[in-house]
Amino acid sequence: MKKLLALLMIWLLLPIAGAEEAYTMQDGSLILMDGAGRKCQPIAMKSDFPEALLADADISGAIQLNLPETLLPYVSDELTGGETLTALYCTTELIAMHTVDAADGDVLRVAYRTNLGNYVIRKVIGAPFSFDRYHGSAASILLCVDEITYCMTCENGYLTLREVWNGAGGIGIKRHAIYDLQACVESAGGNAGFRYGNHPYSDVTDLPFAEFPTTYEEAMQHLDRTNWAVVNNPNPADRLYLRGKASKEGRNLGKFYNRTPVYVDEIRGEWAHVTIGRNLSGWMMTDYLAFGEDADKVECAFPQLEVREEYRLNVADETTYEFEVLDEPKKSAPYTRWHSGDNWVVIGIKGNYYIVMNDNENVCYIPQSHLWAGNG
Repeated sequence: MKKLLALLMIWLLLPIAGAEEAYTMQDGSLILMDGAGRKCQPIAMKSDFPEALLADADISGAIQLNLPETLLPYVSDELTGGETLTALYCTTELIAMHTVDAADGDVLRVAYRTNLGNYVIRKVIGAPFSFDRYHGSAASILLCVDEITYCMTCENGYLTLREVWNGAGGIGIKRHAIYDLQACVESAGGNAGFRYGNHPYSDVTDLPFAEFPTTYEEAMQHLDRTNWAVVNNPNPADRLYLRGKASKEGRNLGKFYNRTPVYVDEIRGEWAHVTIGRNLSGWMMTDYLAFGEDADKVECAFPQLEVREEYRLNVADETTYEFEVLDEPKKSAPYTRWHSGDNWVVIGIKGNYYIVMNDNENVCYIPQSHLWAGNG
């Protein structure tokens, strides 16, 4: 609630700040400031752009800032590709544009600045659409087409489909999973209801828009569950060993909770060689893995934990902060920072460390003393 109130205050105060505080010009690019005073992605403008227009420009938004219609004709062809620009908003992460092309019709263009200049992704939609700027984040693009909302993100030069809302319900999409959004909201957390497999929605840059799913059932038709399984201990309180070799004498690489997803690379007798996330591999006993519809019946046993206050970094409020995770289960290991807004789960333990995995399937470690069950 505090986070919501803070965001509301930003929206209320932004128009009062004055145009001179809402933007800056640098090397021919217009740089807008978001509600927190952070620089958005630079918008390359044409050389004849009359900066005097900025004085009366109504630049609205707290996270996703809308470029007024009067400024659209002056956006550089470097961004628009010479197509007719009808809408543009920018965030700290990206620029989203709605253009119209004589041959392709309505087009989504997404741009961001790199060391080599502007990188632009062009996605033909082929049907009228609008942007929902009021429910998205700095890294998301919400596209509304015929009363259906598609949520995409831009990652490493390609577009990923994350969610689809159709009024009656919604589809959630992870890198290797599809789930019913409504059922997930009503669940106790973790990955309850996730169906694991390969699908075409992790990179939709070249996927025809007509092939985007509009219902959960349609999305599931394109999920290939071959070789995917989840951990299935008969006693949910137990955890399944990941071994360094196909033997109970193999090195312990961690113990994993029920519903940890694994990709089975090979089966050798009673052992399966599996990969967890992007790069954690080892051997698990096949008797304690569930495939297909059997996997759907396994209840998630991930502990619901949060980072203790003393280990939260760059704290903005009680729900917005960063925290450190390790590449290996030892204090001297290289570390990276995750953000509280990112989805992550505890999937196992290794010694005094929890094993955690985020939406990008990065598997890392965090001392058990850094997490707790919270106050409620």
